[in-house]
Amino acid sequence: MSFILGIDLGTSSVKALLVREGGEIIASSSEEYPTYSPHPTWAEQDPEEWWESTIRAVRKAVHQSHIKPSQIKAVGLSGQTHGTVLVGKNLLPLRKAIIWMDQRSIAQTRWLQQRIGKRLSRITGLPIATGFMAPSLLWIRENEPGIWKKTYQFLLAKDYIRLKLTGNLASDVTDAGGTLLLDTGKRKWSPEILQKLEIPASFAPPLYESCQVTGKITKNAAKEIPLKEGTSVSAGGADQIMGAVGNGIVEPGRVACSIGTGGLVVTPMDHPQVAPDKGLHTIPHAIPGKWILMGAILSGGSSLSWFYKQVILGRGKTLKSEDSYQSLFREVSPTPAASKGLIFLPYLKGERTPYLDPQARGAFVGLSLQHGRRDLTRAIMEGVVFALRQSLEKFKELGIEISNVTTWGGGAKNKLWRQIQADIFNLPILISPTQEGSAYGAAITAAVSIGIYPTIKEACQEWIRIKEKILPNPKNVEVYNKAYLIYRGLYSKLKDDFHGLSEL
Repeated sequence: MSFILGIDLGTSSVKALLVREGGEIIASSSEEYPTYSPHPTWAEQDPEEWWESTIRAVRKAVHQSHIKPSQIKAVGLSGQTHGTVLVGKNLLPLRKAIIWMDQRSIAQTRWLQQRIGKRLSRITGLPIATGFMAPSLLWIRENEPGIWKKTYQFLLAKDYIRLKLTGNLASDVTDAGGTLLLDTGKRKWSPEILQKLEIPASFAPPLYESCQVTGKITKNAAKEIPLKEGTSVSAGGADQIMGAVGNGIVEPGRVACSIGTGGLVVTPMDHPQVAPDKGLHTIPHAIPGKWILMGAILSGGSSLSWFYKQVILGRGKTLKSEDSYQSLFREVSPTPAASKGLIFLPYLKGERTPYLDPQARGAFVGLSLQHGRRDLTRAIMEGVVFALRQSLEKFKELGIEISNVTTWGGGAKNKLWRQIQADIFNLPILISPTQEGSAYGAAITAAVSIGIYPTIKEACQEWIRIKEKILPNPKNVEVYNKAYLIYRGLYSKLKDDFHGLSEL
């Protein structure tokens, strides 16, 4: 019996998933790592801590499974998008990675918008936002010239793990699609953009399609991580694209929603449909010749995490287990829809779709003496889903018909949050057999890369079965539709105040 390993390097932890040839998950493990914020609005992580956590996660998964490393035939990679890793000629990191949540590059994004904004978005299929690789590179060049002079190549987050596993510098078209440096239609680095931004083309790693083999486990890596030397490593892809694959979102007409640290909705397309003016992203799909249309919010599950850790537990205290969140959810369950007239705006890190505003700020609106902790918690859960509904509305404006939504990530693990999605979207919610969609999708690409399946579509047909369908509650739908109209109008009324407060 052969097995496949999927590795997903997320924002807060790395997940290792071991899957049988037929799609059955036999072991999973995760290891956390910190995010550093040396200045307000900065967000950085240490690539070496990613690697150390990956070693521990894979070791634990292999130990759980009781299989031999030689039975693992291929490794697939998934990872957080947009982040920037710079390596020197010795292939070691020159600084901590700037990750997608980082907002230090506001001046660089404004410069990009003023100089080549429309052209840049037409080529890349992306809105211009902080945290993306292009403005982060410009910031490093302007503020850390010593680091810039030593730069040999840039990598995305998961590609550093690839480098440690295989010794090869490489990336894939889905992850490159989030850099603001890729010609999304041609699925290649854009010489025009690199030239206009004065970024050497030599900095850009070779690109692969997701199901291509990018290297094999080296002898040195095999000494550190429980994998056999010579095991194939596929290109894999960006976490949201791997999540789409892991949930069977591979054909036009399918829509998926994920609530993790952030939140997103995705749908496949046969042709790139560029709509950055709506705050939407167009990124190559893992399937050659197909693309993904995506709406993204910056604060999804992190809004609830912030509230629980900073307000309920108190600053400096640690969360002991996921069971603590479950107790919070149980407390919220009896509260009515729309939280007694309370609305939460989840702009704790600014916002992307549809506003593209790093200076947007979070807010409770409608707060009164009748509201308690459970109402605030429910309002946060609802506010995140209201924000994702705005992305679905943008899909509809482009003529995309939506009959149901597949959900994965942290927001799919809780029964109440699943029902809130069904009620606010007013659509049936489908639940896939695994909520580790990104790692599972990475495993699918690895299985295809070594010929276990000829295509991603055929692998998905074999591996993925919908296990549950949740229908909207008509009474809640009526309440939420009224609340959504209020929610949708709040940003424009508060925008100037948000900007004034952010500059204090």
